Amino acid sequence: YMFLDDSACNLASLNLRKFQYPEGHPRGGEFDAEAFQHAVDITILAQEIIVDNARYPTERIGENSHAFRPLGLGYANLGALLMSRGLPYDSDAGRAYAGAVTALMGGRAYRMSAAISRDVTGPFEGYAKNREPFLGVMRKHRRHVDNIDSALCPYDLLQAARASWDEAVQIGEKH
Repeated sequence: YMFLDDSACNLASLNLRKFQYPEGHPRGGEFDAEAFQHAVDITILAQEIIVDNARYPTERIGENSHAFRPLGLGYANLGALLMSRGLPYDSDAGRAYAGAVTALMGGRAYRMSAAISRDVTGPFEGYAKNREPFLGVMRKHRRHVDNIDSALCPYDLLQAARASWDEAVQIGEKH
């Protein structure tokens, strides 16, 4: 991914510890993939709205930001999440868990972006000239979800990551 000159990326992050079921819940300490996906959807939608309502430092930055709509979504507290699950940060299990959470977030964000395109806005202005490389990157991300060791992370989390990328590619190819 090469970032565009003269553009601005709207950035946000989610606190991963907020998506753990509380102690006392039957799934206490487990990651709530459904709630996380909902938060990703809401955050991407909010960021998308902000693009059109933001003020940019120069006219050119505003034009490129509107045309390409760069959004950035990340997370905080990965180390704390892993430690709470008893997973060493620098371990195969820790990397598999982090990979599944990251894949879920990325796939769901792209899925939501494609759904916004489908349901509300249509493709962003710069999409047509980037369509094939863009879809190629999305397909590559989807393929790499299958490289996450399924023996080292929860089944439902990995399945949610796979499904999010399947939907992102499917909706993205059409919209």
